[in-house]
Amino acid sequence: YGIAVDSGSSGSRIQIYSWPDPSEVSKEDTSQWNSVPRVFQQEDWSYKTSPGVSTFADKPHKVWDDHYEDLIEYAEKIIPKEQWNETPIFILATAGMRLVPKKKRDTLLETICEKVGKKSEFLLENCAEQVQIIDGETEGLYGWISLNYLLGQMDDYDVSSEESNDSLRPSYGFMDMGGASTQISFVPYSREEIVKHRDDISTVYLRNVGGGVQQWDVFVSTWLGFGANEARKRYLKNLINILPELNNSNDEDDFNTKAVNDPCLPRGAKLDFLHLKHSYEIIGSGDYESCLKTTYPLLLKNLPCTETPCLFNGVHAPEIDFQRDKFVGISEYWYTANDVFHMGGEYNFLQFNEKVKSFCESDWSEIQKNSEQGAYNNVPTSILIDACFKANWVINVLHEGFNLPRVGIEEKHSTSEEADLEYKPHIPFQSAGSIKGAELSWTLGRILLYASSMIASSDKISVGIAPASKENKPFVYGGIDNPSLSSQLGHGSWSFLLLFVFLGALTLAYLYMYKRDSLKRFPTIFTQITSKLKAKYNHYRYLKLSTQEQTDLESG
Repeated sequence: YGIAVDSGSSGSRIQIYSWPDPSEVSKEDTSQWNSVPRVFQQEDWSYKTSPGVSTFADKPHKVWDDHYEDLIEYAEKIIPKEQWNETPIFILATAGMRLVPKKKRDTLLETICEKVGKKSEFLLENCAEQVQIIDGETEGLYGWISLNYLLGQMDDYDVSSEESNDSLRPSYGFMDMGGASTQISFVPYSREEIVKHRDDISTVYLRNVGGGVQQWDVFVSTWLGFGANEARKRYLKNLINILPELNNSNDEDDFNTKAVNDPCLPRGAKLDFLHLKHSYEIIGSGDYESCLKTTYPLLLKNLPCTETPCLFNGVHAPEIDFQRDKFVGISEYWYTANDVFHMGGEYNFLQFNEKVKSFCESDWSEIQKNSEQGAYNNVPTSILIDACFKANWVINVLHEGFNLPRVGIEEKHSTSEEADLEYKPHIPFQSAGSIKGAELSWTLGRILLYASSMIASSDKISVGIAPASKENKPFVYGGIDNPSLSSQLGHGSWSFLLLFVFLGALTLAYLYMYKRDSLKRFPTIFTQITSKLKAKYNHYRYLKLSTQEQTDLESG
């Protein structure tokens, strides 16, 4: 078993996975030798709690009782007790925590690790690797691994034939949009394109059940602040910042303008928004074309790139050829298209555009009435009121940000509510919540790397992710790196340890010579002492590794 907790900006979701012992599989079924381990997840092996963990930045002492305790107890009901101590747990925070000041997030991470280590029996050997904030690039690569694993792209990977083949093995590109950030990851369409952009490309290493290594060259980029919720905040601030009293030299302005028209809000809808210590009433004007134009500047396409092609916000990337490349979008790409507009799955711009326009220009009272009649999959009003903006943001990111052509496709929409994804050529983009019945989450990628790292091999290649050279980031190991005591203890710590051993030896000698009856209680005393020492050592190791392995999280 393996546990991965996705601690995002809106909440934490625990995902539980299992897989057969790879060594036993390799003996029983040689047909799997050229494939990565089979990782399984049953339908009820997922559970979410809200709000986001970042809300505990000012109250870390409550993060166990009010947040993680329910998740751990849920896992304990599923995983057999005798396997708890060999089940690794990874608590991985994403964009919401990247926005928290460093001192507060470090304190919160340390508290999480301490509480989970004390309150649960799951395998937690290295806090710095198992309880951490992952950067956007790592999150995007985990998602890419999950997607291509579920689509079977990592099956029957013959190492010798892949090395001699001039053409690249087919794969899907991955897009993810959360509340605070968005990511894209894909294998460039040719070896020439990979060579051309080598410094921008990461390498993923996975091990087959038979011991061979899969190597994938993947470009990944992330945009912190470009998730749907953060983009919405930036958008509303822009609407307010262009008010006359914020753009003149009159110091006597009393900010009388407190009502702001929003073309991305359905007609008649109202909400309050706090900005610069002033409360503003946002009133919907429901103008789809104006909304699309007003959200476009949020992409910051005006920022220059050091190289071409250029996407948005000054980010350079290898060329995307949508005539041959195929992408899948999850999270907000799926929720926005499916829950409100019932168009999850294959993306048809012409039809989606028509539905979004109709929704945005509807009266809010009419939308509320339709919602009461079940038209929007029971989406809460607090989410429904932002649906027009989010749909326009998705359209802008896809077509203006990633340059996806604005075209329609033939009618082939799935009738399934889950819109399980099938491998279909000629569909440049589609959204998905699941693939072949399995939930599509980047957490699967993290667990697959761990399962793959358990396979024995004669070579010295490490399973994990080698980030792009220009990022200057450390290798992300698939397994748990459990540093030896000698490598983690400094000179002062060794002095303390030697002194402890010396005093312990003197104590034992004294007890043996004068207090032999006390020796009967020694095992209990020794257990208590070693338990406290272990806790102190783990605390020290966490601080040391956190300092050594701190990445530039603010960059995404």
